Amino acid sequence: MGISEDKPDQLNWDYPNPYTMKVQVLPEEIDQLGHANNRVYLNWIMTVAYAHSESLGLSVDDYLDIGVAMVAKRHELNYIAATFANDDLIIGTWIATNDYRFNSKRKYQIIRLADEKTVLRAETDWVSMNIQNGKPQRMPEVFIHRYQPTILP
Repeated sequence: MGISEDKPDQLNWDYPNPYTMKVQVLPEEIDQLGHANNRVYLNWIMTVAYAHSESLGLSVDDYLDIGVAMVAKRHELNYIAATFANDDLIIGTWIATNDYRFNSKRKYQIIRLADEKTVLRAETDWVSMNIQNGKPQRMPEVFIHRYQPTILP
């Protein structure tokens, strides 16, 4: 495409050094109004969140082995502009905050490559949870160690 696709760090990101993933809006993701359905954005941000965690060395398999996982507590999605079939998008994500006990917040920004317009900003509140009993559990040290270097200043 252009310089932005090859160098996503040159896009106008809200924060420095995003973890990025490219997606293309598929025809089956279009709703009756002719644009990408709202639920698709949630799927994209969850996918990039898991990919980012995996890149830091914490996959779903790791969560299962440890017995503790970061699970979504709340999502906020702010739609800025519509996207359409075959639009190429770059999703950026950052770990915005972490209390090193139970809670963290992740931010997202989606940019359409054709015009470099931000089409969505979102955030997710995550909580460290025991997989077996479903109750909050203090973050294991490995979580803190892997996530801490990526938290926004």
